[in-house]
Amino acid sequence: MESESNSLPVGDVAVWDVIVGLGANVGTPELALRQAVIELSAGARQSKLSKLYRSVPVGGPPQPDFLNAALRVLWPAPPRSLLGRLRVLELDAGRVRAERWGPRTLDLDILWVAGLALDEPDLVIPHPRLRQRAFALRPLIDVAPEAIDPVDGAAYAQVLAELGSAGVEPVEGDWGNPSAQLSARAMDTPVTGW
Repeated sequence: MESESNSLPVGDVAVWDVIVGLGANVGTPELALRQAVIELSAGARQSKLSKLYRSVPVGGPPQPDFLNAALRVLWPAPPRSLLGRLRVLELDAGRVRAERWGPRTLDLDILWVAGLALDEPDLVIPHPRLRQRAFALRPLIDVAPEAIDPVDGAAYAQVLAELGSAGVEPVEGDWGNPSAQLSARAMDTPVTGW
């Protein structure tokens, strides 16, 4: 279970150091990812965004390549509240859970929470397939090169080095500033010192 020892005190509120994986491959994937970043950053104390990557689908039916990224946030509530927010954002983006590993308008997952291992029916932290998925590890390492698995202490950078990054390529462009194309809300500047 979650405990206060897994959160960071910031002012008078405990916050959680969380990495959210973002993915999409149908509709307007980059726009959906940008909107999710803006919405999540607005609710976070601080945020830091990875590069954008194109990756080949893993499992499921034939489908277009995915766009993937990771967002590191200091979230001002326990991870379960963030999970609820992620599900709302997926629904708002038109996500339909009809087929396992099928195409997605938006896919948001809690990949990692600093120092937290959790295994519940609807929430497993770190993400149960994180160590097998280069498309999730590569952006995670962009925002948290020091991240380790809270269960066995394995460095995710080393896990990725051993796994390899075949099929995961960076996308060129102005991804680092989601508000450049969406003016609804400005995103906080990536935090320094992380």
